[in-house]
Amino acid sequence: MWQYPPQNLSLSNNDIHIWMIEIESYRHNIYNFQEILSPDEQERINRFSSKSLKEYFIIYRGYLRIILSQYLTIKPDEICFTYSSKGKPLLDQKILSNIKFNLSHKNNYAVYAISKYNVGIDLEKIDEKVRVENIAKRYFCHDEFDYLINLESSKKAEYFFKLWTIKEAYLKAIGEGLSGGLDSICFGLNKDNQPIKLVKENHRQKKDDNWHFQTWNLLDNYIMSVAIDSPIKLKFYYYSDLSII
Repeated sequence: MWQYPPQNLSLSNNDIHIWMIEIESYRHNIYNFQEILSPDEQERINRFSSKSLKEYFIIYRGYLRIILSQYLTIKPDEICFTYSSKGKPLLDQKILSNIKFNLSHKNNYAVYAISKYNVGIDLEKIDEKVRVENIAKRYFCHDEFDYLINLESSKKAEYFFKLWTIKEAYLKAIGEGLSGGLDSICFGLNKDNQPIKLVKENHRQKKDDNWHFQTWNLLDNYIMSVAIDSPIKLKFYYYSDLSII
């Protein structure tokens, strides 16, 4: 699935590029990453309560700059971000590009989605100890919760985290984040090998049918999901290591 990226990166209208890194493998170069961050990112580092959280932020945020610099053909420290009202990072308008991106991180891993359409990505680790029924009752819509409680016990955790990542990826793609409410959207993914469908959404008067959703089971019990607002089904590329710094 994962491959080494080509020397020259290009992004066509029908592509989506997914990146994944192991954060710990870049810790020895953390100062190189920190040097390319902007003043507001440097300030944000100081808000983290622990050294490990600071270092993880430096690496996965610095790596985002490195990835984007390859598409934009500018230096990583020349990239400027703006932020939506809900805190979603976007490329500054003075950077003339139609590239969209999103990122997610969990434990030692970070994933990035790059496209020309609005996109969201989320990564979670399946945790069998989580009381999924209690959480789903509060945050999932009725049909999703009803399907969960009728599953075999051995399948509940995977279904829960798959649905959670899809919901979060979509809310990130539309710029809402978790504050948008996981129970405000309802997905149908009950049948094997059937496309994931958004069947209800309270954010808009009319549901947008252009959205595509995809989810993957990765190694070490991680689940990754992507939501993308595209009128066409896109071609996915998977890159695992840029090795620039």
